[in-house]
Amino acid sequence: MKLYEQSGETIERHQCGDPLLRHLTDKVLRMIGPAPGRVLDVGCGAGRVAVALARRGFQVDAVDVEARVVEQAEGFAARSGADVSFSVADFQKADPRFPVETYDAVVCSEVLEHVEPWRDIVANINRVLKPGGLFVLTTPNDPKQFSVLDEYAGHVRRFRWAELAAGLSGFTVLEAFTVGFPLTRAVHWSYTRIALPLLKKEHAPQEMWRQGSLYQRLVAGSLYQLARFDDLFNSLRLGTTWVVKACKVRERVA
Repeated sequence: MKLYEQSGETIERHQCGDPLLRHLTDKVLRMIGPAPGRVLDVGCGAGRVAVALARRGFQVDAVDVEARVVEQAEGFAARSGADVSFSVADFQKADPRFPVETYDAVVCSEVLEHVEPWRDIVANINRVLKPGGLFVLTTPNDPKQFSVLDEYAGHVRRFRWAELAAGLSGFTVLEAFTVGFPLTRAVHWSYTRIALPLLKKEHAPQEMWRQGSLYQRLVAGSLYQLARFDDLFNSLRLGTTWVVKACKVRERVA
């Protein structure tokens, strides 16, 4: 993943300041709700969701497959005064550090698109969730929207709803919609299909997220407001990103 080749400062500023990721964090917090409990953040990256959950009073464990990024997340949590327990782990397989039916909720935000055996991750999430526990998922929508931004982020897929829903057989879907239409999607299209080719430039987040850059100070905040406006059209399922809230199926009483 090219993003993880950047400096720690670029990774943190991107994951915690990117307008769409910031908007997705808002959605995750709404889905989880106010009730305290034990939450696992699978594929935590630089810690944007894990830190936000800890600030809300949850007991948070967080895992990522990249040791360097976990170290980055630990630093971010410490600077934020957030109590999060981080681990390096590949959640494609069971790990004794994460026992069966341990968590009240599991968050998996912008992860499944990075791995081929994504169903293995979902199955392992089901394993560690308590019966009736919440699973909150975000992942890119619509293969036709695949662009240089996906390539840079190391995405191997975008999901149609039928494919994603088929992989959630151990869950009852409570809510499913997309964010990022029409304005966010239009901005992404204009940037990747017009601006970059016209200017003959490559996507360069290290410039976008350098300290004090115009993008960081002004543009990102404006795009965040556009993302919030797009919420008026979430039910159309034409956005850039899926947001799903599901509940682990309880065992039936004989």
